[in-house]
Amino acid sequence: MFICICKAIREREVDAAVRAGARRPADVFRACGKSPQCGTCACDMRDRIAHAIARERAVEPTLLAAD
Repeated sequence: MFICICKAIREREVDAAVRAGARRPADVFRACGKSPQCGTCACDMRDRIAHAIARERAVEPTLLAAD
């Protein structure tokens, strides 16, 4: 599904940008080699970024203290 129609940025591209360190819409645009246009996607992109970060944290391995 497209998150940004103007620049054709899909959910999977946002997810990949988050895995690469993006934490703001501007970071996602930069990671995709594009620049923002109308700003309509900002809320949806922030939601997708938060969702991707939450998924990353849910699958991070937990380190256990040595006995």
